[in-house]
Amino acid sequence: MSRKGVEAALARGVELLGRLLPLETWLYFPLLYAACVWAVRRVFDYRERILAWQVWLDPDFVRTKPDGFVLEFFRGHAAMAREYADEIGRGDMRVLRTAFAALYPVIGLEDAFLQALFKPELDASDYRAVVVEFAARTARAREAIRPAAADPSFWAALESVGRAAASLGLHLLGDEAVQDLIIGLIKGPVSLGPSVPPEA
Repeated sequence: MSRKGVEAALARGVELLGRLLPLETWLYFPLLYAACVWAVRRVFDYRERILAWQVWLDPDFVRTKPDGFVLEFFRGHAAMAREYADEIGRGDMRVLRTAFAALYPVIGLEDAFLQALFKPELDASDYRAVVVEFAARTARAREAIRPAAADPSFWAALESVGRAAASLGLHLLGDEAVQDLIIGLIKGPVSLGPSVPPEA
């Protein structure tokens, strides 16, 4: 695998996204990272994949999960179990269900776009910040992506990045290496702006 080749493919993706999302540079990282992850998994239905996270934000999807499922979700993740130990101990389902509505789509469903969107908080194991920021940040992302998603060039850009990443063996790099590579390109000498929303 040529790291330079991967960098070139990602740089082309940044350039193409720059034409479609000129004022939304904080979305470059989640979009490029998601495209790379799905490409490595050989899932090339980018349109459905990127729009699918909006379906998972549907409150009915989360509300139908039984209490046992919610409790097991928190208990099954060591860092979250520590963070929410008091609520788990008290059986405070009101707080746990509120947190679950935000954390399950990001962590439980392991969606690459949402994980990249909340990367700073996940890196810091700041799960409560994910819960606080979830509604506003996902709504902002949804609104920012909607106009670009109507342009076929948007999907072509992501497909190009994904296919190049898959063909270059991006899976041989670890998640952190891929993330660092993308962040480096976005924050690189071309000063494209922050890779996450300013309020993050």
